[in-house]
This record gives sequence, structure tokens and C-alpha cells, in this order.
Amino acid sequence: MRILLVNDDGIDAVGMHTLMRGLADKHEVYAVAPDRQRSAVSKAMTLSSPLRAKETATEEPVKAAFAVDGMPVDCVRLGLGNLVPEPDLVISGINLGPNLGTDTLYSGTCAAAQEAALYGLQAIAMSLDHRNPTHFETALAVTERMIGIVERHPLPTGLFYNVNVPDVPAEEIKGYKVKGLAIVRYNRQYERREDPLGRPYYWAPRGKLPCDPDEDTDYAWLKKGYVTVTPMGYDSARFDAVDLSEEFGGEA
Repeated sequence: MRILLVNDDGIDAVGMHTLMRGLADKHEVYAVAPDRQRSAVSKAMTLSSPLRAKETATEEPVKAAFAVDGMPVDCVRLGLGNLVPEPDLVISGINLGPNLGTDTLYSGTCAAAQEAALYGLQAIAMSLDHRNPTHFETALAVTERMIGIVERHPLPTGLFYNVNVPDVPAEEIKGYKVKGLAIVRYNRQYERREDPLGRPYYWAPRGKLPCDPDEDTDYAWLKKGYVTVTPMGYDSARFDAVDLSEEFGGEA
């Protein structure tokens, strides 16, 4: 299988090199990733300045690897359009930290997988549940299993698999759960500081408000030690949420 690897943590990220090293023996692997950390940029694209892609030497036996001075979505588009042959599968990750619930709206990891899916390609977003994870071998094993699942259960155009893995040894994984997204909320108050001239500036708050541990969601099951798998897509329209037919003369 020909696989394109992308991410939002940068071409030098441990998760990216774990996939390079672990998949290249069995698959034809290419990597196109940002040249620096690009987390939480969602589907941002570079439109008003040129993109530069530098082929990068790696110790892993991949076909080619490129560092791009743009966003994760840029990497997908440039990779598919210019840098690599058409892949069978795009894998985004392994992300340093989870992409759960409504965090997926901000995630560059998920945005890259969604961009590939919009082109009709099979795509997986892979994340490991710790900002400084240690069990990359577990995420690699889950990725290998997900590749087989994609082959047996391909998704239609526009959909991708969002996968979150507990940061534990593989033998401690309790199972797999196919679940929907939790609502993840952040503290709203930014930390206010002053520069030496007395001018205020603000740091984004890092803390999250707690989710219900008993909810039947990706967040709750990951925290219980399960790999969570969520088929996701671009279409967030909810016509069942409200009936506007009377407002528009029965034409809603």
C-alpha cells in the first residue's frame, strides 16, 4: 500500500518517525509535514505567500520526506498535487496528545486527514493520549490494525477515522470503542500580563473544564483505557435540530 504521512507536530516529531520506521518495511511510505510545530491551526491554508518544500534526509527507509513551511492542510494539498504519487491512504499523526470531542474542530491533525478525505482518499487521524507520551509502540500497533480496518471497511468520500490511543503498553489496552464526540470546553479567561512598558498582553488559557466521565463519548472511554475510533466528516448540517418550514412558507 502507498501511504502518505502528514502531521501538525512537524517533520521531526517522534510520532511521525515512529510511523516512518514502523510502516516503511511493509508499505511504500512518503512523508510531507510542516517544518515546525503547527498544532491547533485547524484547516488554515497558506494563500498569500509561496510555499517551500525541502526534501529531508531521514534514517527511516521511506521513499521521500519533505518539510513544508506551511500548515498541515498545505502539506496534504502540496503532497497530493506536486510531491508524491497518489497514495492509497493518508495517515495524520501520531499526534502528541489526544484529539477528542470538539477539540477536533481545532486540530491540525484532524484537518489534514479531513482534507485527504475530501479528495476521496482513505484517511486516518492518529493521536496518543499524553502531551509527552512514551508508548509510541502502542500507537503504531493500533495504526497497523487500523490500516487493515480501512482496507475492509473503507469510508465514503469526505469521511475519515479519528483514532485516540491510551498512552499505556499494548497489553494494557482494554479494547476498542466506536464512539461519538464529547463536548470539550476550555477555560475562557486568558491570563493577563504586562510588558515592561506596562502594556497588557494575554496568554491563552490551557485548562479544560471537566467532562462527564460516565458519558458514552470518545473522551470518557479513552480515559477508561480504550482505543476510541470515530468516523468523522465535513458535513455538520443538522436539519433535525429545528423546523423552519413555517418561517419560509413551507419551503424550508
